[in-house]
Amino acid sequence: MKFTSVNLLDELAKPEFSSLLSAFHERRFPKNNMIFTPSYDEELENPASNLASPAGKSIAENYVFIVRRGLVRVFLAYGDKEFTIAFLKPGDVYVSHSSALVQAVEDTAILLVDTATFNRRMMSVPQFTLTVVRVLGGILKNTFSIVDGLALRDVSARLARYLIASAQENAPEKDGRRRVRLQLSGEMLAQTLGASRQTISTLLTDLTRSGILLKEQRGVYCIIDESRLRELLD
Repeated sequence: MKFTSVNLLDELAKPEFSSLLSAFHERRFPKNNMIFTPSYDEELENPASNLASPAGKSIAENYVFIVRRGLVRVFLAYGDKEFTIAFLKPGDVYVSHSSALVQAVEDTAILLVDTATFNRRMMSVPQFTLTVVRVLGGILKNTFSIVDGLALRDVSARLARYLIASAQENAPEKDGRRRVRLQLSGEMLAQTLGASRQTISTLLTDLTRSGILLKEQRGVYCIIDESRLRELLD
């Protein structure tokens, strides 16, 4: 699920925000490379001299970043357990100064700017502040929703909630039904829901056999009976 429906790449492409866009620089990360880790304490390399991040190294300090290309995973780690908070896609924004780890799931490019510079540039384009407030509000709302799901609901309820929310990101199709297109791999979906891959696969099979879902093709499910799916949320 997305933190917010606002695509900041589209927003920053507007002429009135050109001064803010110019403050960002690009960094690239290979698949599975860590982008941010709370314990990383090396200096950020000069982005003007090297836009590609060296393998195995992540970025330090306080930065605002926007995914330009690829897929990024934001997660928490406690011992040998990992809890995925979100998968960020192009246009999504996040920050480095949190307790979360950030990893490139695919070959990824991000646009980033240090927080102090971002704040100064924001002062020159106050109309962008409203956009950022909407984005941050969406992040906060969805984070609490994710934490609530992981802490208070069983796996079947978390899966049902994910399916409903994902389906609602798109309008109903011509037949009036909503479809879920799972863009995450089975392993990533399991990480998002705090369960094993086998558990999620079994639950999807059960939902299909019970007539709640119809599997149309790999990764694409049609919600046949949304009311029964919602019953799992209780």
